[in-house]
Amino acid sequence: MSWKKTILIGGIQGEGIASTGVNLMKSLSGIGYFAYGERKFSSRIKGGNTYIMVTISDEPVTCVTSYIDIILTFDHETIQDNRHLLTEDGLILADEQLEIEDTEIISLPLTKLAKEHGSLLMKNTSAIGFLGKMLDIDKGVLEESIEKAYHRKGEKVVNENNQVLRAAYETRVEKLEMFKGLPPLEPKDKDLMMLIGNDAISLGALMAGCRFVAAYPITPASDIMEFMSRVLPEEEGVMIQAEDEIAAVTLCIGASYAGVRSMTATSGPGLTLMMEGLGLAGMTETPLVVVDAQRSGPSTGMPTRNEQSDLASLYFAGHGEFPMIILSPSTIEECCELTMEAFNLADQYQCPVVLLSDFNLSISPQTIPAIEYQQPVINRGFLATDQELKEDNADGFERYALTESGISPRVFPGTKGGIHKVTGLEHTVSGRPSDRKGNRVNMMNKRNRKLEALWDQNSVTIEEREGKILCLTFGSNWGVLETAVKEFALPIDIAHISRIKPLPVRQLETLFSRYHKMVVMEQNQRSQLAGIIKQEVGFNDKIVSLTKYDGEAFRTLEVAEQLKRWCSEWK
Repeated sequence: MSWKKTILIGGIQGEGIASTGVNLMKSLSGIGYFAYGERKFSSRIKGGNTYIMVTISDEPVTCVTSYIDIILTFDHETIQDNRHLLTEDGLILADEQLEIEDTEIISLPLTKLAKEHGSLLMKNTSAIGFLGKMLDIDKGVLEESIEKAYHRKGEKVVNENNQVLRAAYETRVEKLEMFKGLPPLEPKDKDLMMLIGNDAISLGALMAGCRFVAAYPITPASDIMEFMSRVLPEEEGVMIQAEDEIAAVTLCIGASYAGVRSMTATSGPGLTLMMEGLGLAGMTETPLVVVDAQRSGPSTGMPTRNEQSDLASLYFAGHGEFPMIILSPSTIEECCELTMEAFNLADQYQCPVVLLSDFNLSISPQTIPAIEYQQPVINRGFLATDQELKEDNADGFERYALTESGISPRVFPGTKGGIHKVTGLEHTVSGRPSDRKGNRVNMMNKRNRKLEALWDQNSVTIEEREGKILCLTFGSNWGVLETAVKEFALPIDIAHISRIKPLPVRQLETLFSRYHKMVVMEQNQRSQLAGIIKQEVGFNDKIVSLTKYDGEAFRTLEVAEQLKRWCSEWK
């Protein structure tokens, strides 16, 4: 049985609480332990309560546990809000500066040690020291982590932080002496790495040959901009912070038309501004990759909370009808893999491809086996041949030629013989504007039959346990569902869907014939994925929704309890 402990570190926002948890996770990953971190913070720079929950295990972990083993806090609110989640033998550790008169709470000289051996800013290093000592982590491992984290700030800062760390290790707190440290580890086949989903998406884009990114900052997608701004110049690429999302998407369309693989990243409010751009890419049949890191809406909503409520608006996106593909990663690894696939699909089908992430998947740090670099297979799609470009056509190259597949030959600007017109208006095969009804029907049919080939391609991944019930989900919910079913030995099969548009209709029809019920687990109020499946596939009487929309992630215990009840009802 795997070993798990969950630590919650809380305090005032803007004082490095998240970095404390992340630095601890990096150290644990470096010595072979798995960890998953979930953050809670408000949409402000400083002030208010914040925390990071870190679940540590000797086996892969894809969500935090339902209960907490250790609370370490720098403020009173963290205790008030989370004490009810503490396990029976759990511990609360508080900075002695809080002067809490509670015999069940262990006071630690976090701020005192920071001031004595470094500076007030280093109280988080003091916290890492006490946690490291409790977990029996070699002090040298944490010192190395401090060196990596602060080397850019100079030798003095590194040395002072290490002095604070050593002081914490040397401070004896009797009530902590009995705490059992980390269990011994089995040898691992692979090294470990720690990523957030946004980093994995960025890596996937780089490996896919993306060399142009235009975006406007928005939580929780901004990490992609920051990552690409650092690395693209080294790859002879460009990252532009546009003045708004409208400019961002149209810049990407222009770069993509010129032949450069391009991407933008946003969240719900920004996606709304990009809708006209999605339509332009659809009408001009220009490849485009858009990342939508979902958050709680509508409007500004709760920008630092988890939700999956953009799906319906995306599925029926834009005015008019045009082909679009929606991919949905459910793991860190899939964030990388599906991003690479998104660029190939965009080129192959000459249409917008949206990578649908969510808040928790986007920014939750997670330890995974190291992703090995493999030379990606890059498919630029149906490019015009020299023979096609040599054909004599008085009206220019037939960029939008009617074909059986609906996919027309594409050419990059500047190619000899490839002159053609491009417009957002309805157009003829050569791109000339036309509102003739026969042409309109032909062009609409051409564009919208491009994706028919995907209808028969599977995109639902199933873990079978010979159950009569299937629970289907997407995004960060998958880690919770998989863990809940395993830990509580639930007699159901589970699955996640990686391509939502176009739906894998044939595969879903087969699944409905195999299972008595399909539970669709999603984080929105109107059961959006379930509604889309009902509309496109049917079997309404077999579909049951499991939803949550309070901004918090699903917890394994609540998922297990509900699924158990349904299993009893549907025997």
